[in-house]
Amino acid sequence: MRPPTRSAKVVLVAASAAQAAVSFVGFGLPAIGPQLRHVYGLSLAELGAVLTANLLGAGLALIGAGAAVDRFGSRRAMLAGTALASAGLVGAAESRSGSLLFVGLLVSGVGTAVVPVAGAGALFRFYPAARRGWALGVRQMAVPLGGTVSAAALPGLEAIGGVRLALFAAAAVLSATGVVFALVLGTEPRPLASSERAFRTILRVEGMQRLLVVGCCYVIVLQALVSYAVPAVRAAGFSAFWASAAYVSVNVAAMVSRVVWGRIADRAAGGRRVRTLVETGAVAAVGALLFTAALHLDAEAVLPAALAFGFGALGWNAILYVMAGERAPVELAGRSFAVAATVVFVVSGVCTPPLGALAAHAGWDAFWLATAVLAGIGALVAARLPRSLPAS
Repeated sequence: MRPPTRSAKVVLVAASAAQAAVSFVGFGLPAIGPQLRHVYGLSLAELGAVLTANLLGAGLALIGAGAAVDRFGSRRAMLAGTALASAGLVGAAESRSGSLLFVGLLVSGVGTAVVPVAGAGALFRFYPAARRGWALGVRQMAVPLGGTVSAAALPGLEAIGGVRLALFAAAAVLSATGVVFALVLGTEPRPLASSERAFRTILRVEGMQRLLVVGCCYVIVLQALVSYAVPAVRAAGFSAFWASAAYVSVNVAAMVSRVVWGRIADRAAGGRRVRTLVETGAVAAVGALLFTAALHLDAEAVLPAALAFGFGALGWNAILYVMAGERAPVELAGRSFAVAATVVFVVSGVCTPPLGALAAHAGWDAFWLATAVLAGIGALVAARLPRSLPAS
């Protein structure tokens, strides 16, 4: 297998850094979820809306971001998106109510939508099928990496200067990495079909709609774990330290799993993708059951259960995105990724508030058991995906 070129490595590093900066807020704010509830007087459902506002904004803008990259080139789209995302974070930092905080984070998410689209498109161009799952896995590993860093940094920043300081720091990191990524990408306009025609073509690809259903199931499980692990651990009677440790465990598991699952999915020249997608769901279902039981035991049992749960629940998305890009016609690979990511991001943003309401009304045991069932359903649907070798 040919090693990646120097240019490919540079693009991968820059894409990963930009993605980590995006997740600094999206995956970092749950670490200070209890503080946000106290400061802004939020219910569990309202907290879920705030924690996923960034993802929802990105989900709503992903297809538009793909069109912008195609029309104006990667560099211009990245610079414009970075400016909008930074402005949204500054507005969120200055907010004095939960609703204004939500709007600022939503606007920031719209700006960051260009980061995953431009990054995935670049990696599809620079890496062959036999290394694509690994490359996307490394890029996706940056998501929990950013979350892990922010989980350690945001509580300290919040203690020093409140949410305002934390969001200003996130805006600075986002601006720096976004500009660097834009310079590395350059401009690569690609003539594609019109948005409407491309969308119809992508949805008609064999197995694409079923793949999107799998993404919907899996992302609800992912968002449940990321957004509500800390409140659930605290509700079980454990200290803030153990809740933070559990959240870090989830992010560490996500970092490792995305590279490991990506490497496994690349076997047989990429022919093992479907089977690997099924296995991530099965591991997530078992992990959810272990996590449910661990919350009734001692603190030492929570951490390994969180690791197991996170390894399955947060390890699938790079594989799903690669499969979406590879199954579409070559000239629509980037748009196909954007469609899959749109579904995943929008569902993650929409589902989180109802998940909070479910936890509040049905209790945490029912909440986590529901995620186990949903992960199992996703795995069953994934098992019926058509198996085919990826296009080169």
